[in-house]
Amino acid sequence: MTILKGSDLSGRTALIVGGGSAGGIGFAIAEAMAAAGARIALADLAASEVRETVQRLPSQGGHAAFTVDVADPQLVATLVETVSRHFGAIDILVNAAAILIVQPFLEIDPDSWERTFAVNTRGQFLLAQAVARTMVTRGKGGRIILVASNVGRTPRINNTSYAASKAAVIHLARCMAMEISKHDITVNVLCPGSTATTMLLDNQAGGDRSRLDGIIRGSLEQWRTGIPLGRLAEPEDQAALCVFLASEGARHITGQAICVDGGQTLF
Repeated sequence: MTILKGSDLSGRTALIVGGGSAGGIGFAIAEAMAAAGARIALADLAASEVRETVQRLPSQGGHAAFTVDVADPQLVATLVETVSRHFGAIDILVNAAAILIVQPFLEIDPDSWERTFAVNTRGQFLLAQAVARTMVTRGKGGRIILVASNVGRTPRINNTSYAASKAAVIHLARCMAMEISKHDITVNVLCPGSTATTMLLDNQAGGDRSRLDGIIRGSLEQWRTGIPLGRLAEPEDQAALCVFLASEGARHITGQAICVDGGQTLF
């Protein structure tokens, strides 16, 4: 019987996009994968932020910082080419880049709708396709992890454009998984629930921490079911799943959308 090594990512290069904020899910994933032995290519839109945050990663991996606008096809192509040249190959892709514009459905304007889909959905497609092509050419398989949200599986008030963009990501991953599994490339989706990040605290809670209790308990007015485990997730909770999905322990898992949400989507 073969015993798999679990979460050892030694010798692998992970391109993690959307990791510029030290308090976000993307950075937590980068930190966890670095701790598991991976070399990290950390990319985000803000050059100064990503250069600063990459310095906080465990240093043994020879990590590097890059900038990209995931909605721009040429910039995505340049990023993937540059990272591949710098590290020799990309073994793991995690795309956590996203924006959240909180608006009631009747007030959504076309520009905010288009920008949400450009970053949250088109950005996932562009990066995944570009990296998958390098993996296929290399012929040694790979791991692709797209970050969506549990609202891609359940509706939420004032989140129509965000939820729709994330639902599209989930189905994108399923279709990708069917087509590229023959190349030993797995494609899975992390669907975070309410997590203690800047995006949640500033955007969803409007900077009012008292509103977090309503998120945990649930709210009939907002049709929220609450969190059965009784607390928000931490970014590290989301990172733990990504490390597993990138590891040999998950080599037979593909096309799955997995919620890390404390039971928010049980109902």
